[in-house]
Amino acid sequence: MSSHTTSPRTNRNRRKARAVLAGGIVLGIGAVVTLAAWNDSVWAEGEFATEAWNVQGSVDGGSTWDEYATAGTAGQLQFTLDNLAMVPGDTVYAPFALRVGPDPSTLDASVVLNSAIVQTPGDFSNDLRLTVSGASPTACADGNAGTTLPGWPSNSPLTAAGTTPITVSGSGTQYDLCFAVHLPLNSGPYTGGQQLTGSVQWKFDAESV
Repeated sequence: MSSHTTSPRTNRNRRKARAVLAGGIVLGIGAVVTLAAWNDSVWAEGEFATEAWNVQGSVDGGSTWDEYATAGTAGQLQFTLDNLAMVPGDTVYAPFALRVGPDPSTLDASVVLNSAIVQTPGDFSNDLRLTVSGASPTACADGNAGTTLPGWPSNSPLTAAGTTPITVSGSGTQYDLCFAVHLPLNSGPYTGGQQLTGSVQWKFDAESV
């Protein structure tokens, strides 16, 4: 039986081969790690929009509605006035209505009344007294002013404000108001020998709630 003897040179070659093979394995693992570093992206998109919300007024009991958005396009209150003139002791009435519309909304309106602007101030305008109450258009036209609104003018100067908010439903249901303007018995006398006139503008401010 013969024996196989490995020369030192052969052993060196094997060690080199194993070293190269081991290096190849290391390089192979490195290549796998590099290939696993994929790039990818995921996108998401959302759309947002405000709900339509608007407040309108009516001067004819709710038959017609308009924006009345500026002083120049203010709704003309239809005061009941005998003989087109007031004398001491008279009270005149005019209905006004508010609504959220023309489309209903999930949001109500919180409304206050600003101080009025008197276009032709004077003794006559200073004597006039204002009450704003809740009453149907028919009752208001008949001189039944209804329930006084807390925090709103009640036998107050013509320029008085309504600072306690009222709530107008977002459902589109109209909120009826009645403006009553009274000239007290002790008013005057007014001098000048001519008819006195006055013009007043009221501004409502509404905020969604």
